Amino acid sequence: MSAGKPVKVKAEMWLTLAEGLSFSIVSELPFQLARKRLDKIVSVSEEHIALAVLRLLEKERIIIEGSGAAGLAALIGGYLPELKGKRVVVPLCGGNIESTTLGRAIERGLYADHRMVRFVVRIGDRPGALARLLHTISSIGASVKDLYQERTWLNSSVYNIQVKVVAELRNAAHGKELRSMLLHRYHEDLQWNTINDEG
Repeated sequence: MSAGKPVKVKAEMWLTLAEGLSFSIVSELPFQLARKRLDKIVSVSEEHIALAVLRLLEKERIIIEGSGAAGLAALIGGYLPELKGKRVVVPLCGGNIESTTLGRAIERGLYADHRMVRFVVRIGDRPGALARLLHTISSIGASVKDLYQERTWLNSSVYNIQVKVVAELRNAAHGKELRSMLLHRYHEDLQWNTINDEG
């Protein structure tokens, strides 16, 4: 739009949920149609696209591909603050999303919504240690989605194991509660890794 004509850009469609928006150049006719009707163009993050896909699926029971959900992603992500508090219509288009991509979008959306976390904790390699960890997680209603134990590639004692856990939560507050509980029990043995972790 700044150049006043279609300009070729680098686009790698396999790196984005919004494949339909990932093209290297706009044709002349769509460009001319768009330039007369656009006031502003924003770029939205993959995180907000995934969250928009998830919100539409959960709230509206609509399956939308990432490109079609980009408008909602712009609102969810706060990219258009001038529209806050106003009644806004967002066109939703395109249900052409592969089931594997939809699954990835849902999981990325859950991460972005602080409803899924990933952490690593070092525990003793003794009977009952893993059961105690799982009991700690389940005691506040968190659900273990995935778990992996590492014994070999550690620099610590041979009597320790590293457990990588992906857990499902209700919301961000639930995640903070889980983190606090794990920090209380495991102190420096906990590495908390989430997308957009708030500290």
